[in-house]
Amino acid sequence: MNIKNKYGKSYVPSDVYLAIRKSDNKLVGIIDIRKGLTDFLYNYGGNIGYSVLPEERRKGYAKEMVKLLLKKCKELKINRVLITCDKENIASSKTIIANGGKLENEVIDDAHLGESGILQRYWISLKKRYADKYVGYRAQKAEQKIISVTDEYFNGDIYYYNFIEVNNPIIIPNGKCIIDNNYKWLEFYDYLSKIKLTAIYDENSEIIEWYFDIAREISKDNGIPYEDDLYLDVVVTPNGDVTLLDEDELKEAYNKREMTKEEYENAYEQAEKLMNKLKNNKEKLKEFTEKYLKEILKESE
Repeated sequence: MNIKNKYGKSYVPSDVYLAIRKSDNKLVGIIDIRKGLTDFLYNYGGNIGYSVLPEERRKGYAKEMVKLLLKKCKELKINRVLITCDKENIASSKTIIANGGKLENEVIDDAHLGESGILQRYWISLKKRYADKYVGYRAQKAEQKIISVTDEYFNGDIYYYNFIEVNNPIIIPNGKCIIDNNYKWLEFYDYLSKIKLTAIYDENSEIIEWYFDIAREISKDNGIPYEDDLYLDVVVTPNGDVTLLDEDELKEAYNKREMTKEEYENAYEQAEKLMNKLKNNKEKLKEFTEKYLKEILKESE
């Protein structure tokens, strides 16, 4: 059975790139981005397909091709990338994992795309935000440190930023500045939770806002904390107002099939529980974050 004839209507427009070796101008591989996920692509094909010429394999070309194309995916606002491979294609699975792929499941290859009869489905998240993301980008000069905490109030890592010199201040849509010279951030990474708190202070160590990210995962990579963003955010202002943000982004990601219905509903569930907990609790929140800010500032003296 010709796969193209059988499943052609299940494909979508794609951008195709050729991998050309600079040293001799030789074609070594081909790779494409599929702009959307039909049922067929969601179950079997994925967002990216690639191939390397047999004589050019095991030279790292596939890994570099996928790495470069993930940057293009981000430009196209594809924030979670699905790649599949045959279960027995060990080289391909290593390529995907090396680029951050996480195996979701294995499915019967009813489309006959491989040889083993089993397809592995990997997801690569482009929404991971690392704690040191502002180094050399927003901050020309910054003091930063990781503090591991285990006490009755918090268990995890706190990442501290003092933005000593800032290239470009960040002004959010409501006109509030959240990064400028000598502003301070405390990012709380609780690895048993799916909520990351960022306490943002101005140059006088006065609170600007508390920002909560709903996350798919909070973990570490090479010692650096990160959160895999799940779009919804909750903000608490200095006067105690609680606001839910980025519902449109969550709905768009769900419609693009970058998350399951369960994940979509879980994001709202997490946000609702958090908002109920935060109502009329501004003083406790302030006391909690200021406790660690004062300790860190004292250590820095």
